[in-house]
Amino acid sequence: MLDIGTQTHPLPHQDALYILLHRNQVLIESDNQFLIPFTHFQPNAKMSAIYCGQWHGQDIFVCRFESIPKGFTEIGLRDLLFLQDESHYLLLSRAHQLSTWDRDHQFCGRCGTAMPDKHAKEHAKMCVSCNLRHYPRISPCIIVSIRKGDQILLARGPQAPKDRFSNIAGFVEAGETLEQAVAREVKEEVGLDVTNIRYVDSQPWSFPHQLMVGFYADYQSGEITPAPGEIEEAHWYHIDDLPNIPNNATISGQLILRHIAHIKSLAV
Repeated sequence: MLDIGTQTHPLPHQDALYILLHRNQVLIESDNQFLIPFTHFQPNAKMSAIYCGQWHGQDIFVCRFESIPKGFTEIGLRDLLFLQDESHYLLLSRAHQLSTWDRDHQFCGRCGTAMPDKHAKEHAKMCVSCNLRHYPRISPCIIVSIRKGDQILLARGPQAPKDRFSNIAGFVEAGETLEQAVAREVKEEVGLDVTNIRYVDSQPWSFPHQLMVGFYADYQSGEITPAPGEIEEAHWYHIDDLPNIPNNATISGQLILRHIAHIKSLAV
């Protein structure tokens, strides 16, 4: 497992392992190997290495390259995440989010001063001009599986494949609780009122820096009314007759399968 601890961040060194990124792609060797020894690539002056933590006692860094180094191929982060177990999934997610933060915070958002240096003991950048401290951005989102008897609600957004259905999800607004966000998003996206909202699980979702917080909820009232531009179609599906759903590596797929198992257990 990854130990993110609070120890002083080391500088990059030859005994560490590295996760290499090119744009939003991950660079891999054979067999989808993404943890790369230092001797397998050539560092360059423009490469920024961000400390991620220790993986089984070994330091891990993430680096971005402007071009693909010789001997590597690239794979989409989403595709690679779906091939991982939970511990590797969390490692990749953390590395990508930290690298995104470093790339997107080269200048202070308050005064515009360049911020080339990082804090030695935490992931933070301190502006030398106005003293504003910049931490990695985390955007909380809710995702909810909704039950109506022996059916669950599944919907498809405009960007999803036409045969794949998933849960209702959305960003949490300022000043809003997670439970309020669940009720609001369901009402806005499909016109339904829900009740008995309860937390289930969470998962980092690095596109680019979300934290997905999963819930179950029960249908209360209303007719399905897809929001134009947000939802292409939404339907109630019997738990024994589901359409194509997301991969079980995602919290969406996990929520659906766990909710169905829960519903079936109540009928025993």
